[in-house]
Amino acid sequence: MAANNPGGAMAKEIDVEVEKFKEIQAQLQSVRADLQTVLGQLTENEMVQKELELVDSSSNVYKMVGPVLIKNSLEDARDTVSKRLEFITAERDRLEAKSKELETKGGEIATKVQQMQAALQQATVAAVNEVAKQAA
Repeated sequence: MAANNPGGAMAKEIDVEVEKFKEIQAQLQSVRADLQTVLGQLTENEMVQKELELVDSSSNVYKMVGPVLIKNSLEDARDTVSKRLEFITAERDRLEAKSKELETKGGEIATKVQQMQAALQQATVAAVNEVAKQAA
């Protein structure tokens, strides 16, 4: 009778899907943490860019290289921050797209698991009814 147990096979399939869901949730958590880091960098660099816009051309600008401050031209500093903002914005967009993709996949798997569980319940009820019918 154990070899002819469709409920056991269905339960294993559900377990596989639940593991996939857990994996996607872990990936999503990691992507969201990365996104928070990138958003912090974006905010910081936007503030630097605004500060550099307020600086007049006669002011000295320094950049930190390791533990040392090195004199830097204002135009070079503005270019560097602008390029950094482009990179960070592209990374933010990539992470947001990845997050949405993972959310969609997670939702699809959750729906699939719910449907599989409902089918398992129906099969269980049908099997119980069949056993009851045979016993009567």
